[in-house]
Amino acid sequence: MHQIGQSFAVSALRELMAEHFAAPFPTSVEKGRDYGEVDAVMIGADIYGWALRAQGGGLLPIDGDRLRAARDALARSLLAFPDDAQPYYTQLVALADAALE
Repeated sequence: MHQIGQSFAVSALRELMAEHFAAPFPTSVEKGRDYGEVDAVMIGADIYGWALRAQGGGLLPIDGDRLRAARDALARSLLAFPDDAQPYYTQLVALADAALE
């Protein structure tokens, strides 16, 4: 039973990673600028990097803590992004959630 849930979580993580990789960076977002608590570019790179590690065998506890903190900061910052960019960053929150499962 546990393996079925784990398999579903891995599948969801892969799908979210593929979607993020294929998504264009929002043109309304200024690179190098902070929105709320996060850097617009680095938050995506950080979350995607941790997701790669999670997919490749799991996160170390310290990485899980850092990913959780980054996800929470991004979630608190979503409304600071331009309206048309919010779906891109909302998807990153979902990617972080999947990596933490």
